[in-house]
Amino acid sequence: MLDSGGRAVIMPRGWIFQPRQANMSPLFGKKETVQALAEILEDGRAIFDQEMKKIKYREYRGPEPMLQIRVRVQPENEPPFEAVMKAGIGHSFLLKQGVRVQVKYEPQKHEHVEFDDGDQAILDRNPQLIKKT
Repeated sequence: MLDSGGRAVIMPRGWIFQPRQANMSPLFGKKETVQALAEILEDGRAIFDQEMKKIKYREYRGPEPMLQIRVRVQPENEPPFEAVMKAGIGHSFLLKQGVRVQVKYEPQKHEHVEFDDGDQAILDRNPQLIKKT
């Protein structure tokens, strides 16, 4: 136990409690990520439909489920590569095959790609998604 000054206090039966020092390891530090455009290779709507048929989502009340969608990432200074992107189901209606979205990834780990775009930016970049009346 600590007193008001943050010093260790001797407790009954000889127990001594001392303040713990924060052990900041670079392993748990903020990771460097890079943004790039990626082309969707699978139909996010079909993946969403398939995922929502699972029994666990009948009365689901947890965090937003994440979909895994194949993409081709096109970095500026590197050759393109294919990976699996994680995206929330709230964006699945825009994630059709051929659509270009912005993603972020770690330069050393191309397999960890995350969706990093807004709905309006996707619509601006992909006019084929807008229905013309």
